Amino acid sequence: MSRCKMVELFFALIPLKPWRGLLIRRHIEKCPRCLADLASREAVGSLLVQETDVSIGRPLWTAVESALVADSGGKRMKDPALQSSVMPRWGWAVAMGFLMVLITGFLLIKDFRPEGTTSAAAVPARFELEYVRVGGQPANTVVYQPQGSDIIIVWAGKNP
Repeated sequence: MSRCKMVELFFALIPLKPWRGLLIRRHIEKCPRCLADLASREAVGSLLVQETDVSIGRPLWTAVESALVADSGGKRMKDPALQSSVMPRWGWAVAMGFLMVLITGFLLIKDFRPEGTTSAAAVPARFELEYVRVGGQPANTVVYQPQGSDIIIVWAGKNP
């Protein structure tokens, strides 16, 4: 991928004005290929309409002003054609940033997670209890061994 294509990709993906200004100053203004793609001053001037070129009567502007005052901004801002096109770009930029954070977090957590079995399965079985009787009758038992200790506690109780 050429440097110009990479600059165009970064220009489209990151909708921050300072970033775009930096790209324009650092690359586009100095690159002969990018300068050739830009429109000339004369071509851009022919697209603009000057106030002196058009003769519009005063009644038109009074009608526009009265329509703007009557509307008072309520309906105009709800019109999707008037809404800014920056929000979809920001949405994509935020989504891409979130995705990168999610992937990076997953890869980092994967490296720090111990592989293998759990701690309960890793402890070898050293103590077995076959049968317990209390008062000549079978009893309920609970066996407890604190982690990292050689002590074994056996609790035996009569069946109700």
